[in-house]
Amino acid sequence: MNKIYCSTGVMVGRINNNDYTLITKHFPSLIQSSLIYGAEFMFAHSFYDKLDDIYNEMSKSNIKFDIMHFDKEIGIMLSECNDEISNEAMDLLKINCEFANKIGAQKGVFHLWGGTKSDSHIEYNISYLPEIIDMFKKYGIELLIENIPCTIHSGLSVWRMLYKYLPDIGFIFDTRFGAFHDEIKEIFNEPIWEHIKHIHISDYSSHPRDFSKIRPILHPNEGVIDFQYVFKKLKECNYQGSITLESPVFGETGPDIEKLSKTLIYLNENIKSHD
Repeated sequence: MNKIYCSTGVMVGRINNNDYTLITKHFPSLIQSSLIYGAEFMFAHSFYDKLDDIYNEMSKSNIKFDIMHFDKEIGIMLSECNDEISNEAMDLLKINCEFANKIGAQKGVFHLWGGTKSDSHIEYNISYLPEIIDMFKKYGIELLIENIPCTIHSGLSVWRMLYKYLPDIGFIFDTRFGAFHDEIKEIFNEPIWEHIKHIHISDYSSHPRDFSKIRPILHPNEGVIDFQYVFKKLKECNYQGSITLESPVFGETGPDIEKLSKTLIYLNENIKSHD
């Protein structure tokens, strides 16, 4: 059975100054209600100077942090195509790996590119992969590269480049970003599919490559993605990997737990119906 997780980013973000105490306040009840198996820890760029405090807070709970979403800034820094900045990015990567290992993460979601320069010099980003792979292996974390938006290529086309030279590479498939590049059906019919070890669930609201509509991040069935098709294909492909909900529930007075619970119930019912 597919294990369902929830990203800590659904309730911890800039809107609340990345208040990580919300994780230990709300996630245990989601686990106790069997709505999720555990959490995907979203590592915010503002966390570096408070990692000991964050670890101590997370240690108070029984939350399983099997997956960590690495700092997105690392990929953005690599896309600057500047060796000095990239060396700084590798230093941050080491800190991320250390923290992921400390909280017990087994999988690491990673953005290899990003920002305004995105994949404009993707060969340069790829040149750092041997160092990145070695770092992940050193800390016993499985590297999974996400199909994030591109300005030149597409998530799938970059995956193909990586797969050509690194046939053992692992991927994480984001449905919203798949819709952004209109590649969901194509991804399901790719040999690369066998290398997808994790999935992010959220919806997208517009036509392909509309950067103005990447946010807000929608809940399933609030946008254009046919999630019944997605669930059907997961069954046909006999997908055995994990799944994380990434749709936020920020509210004026705190996280909208009722909305989050409804979405997780929907996800559980549909994933289980296709087991």
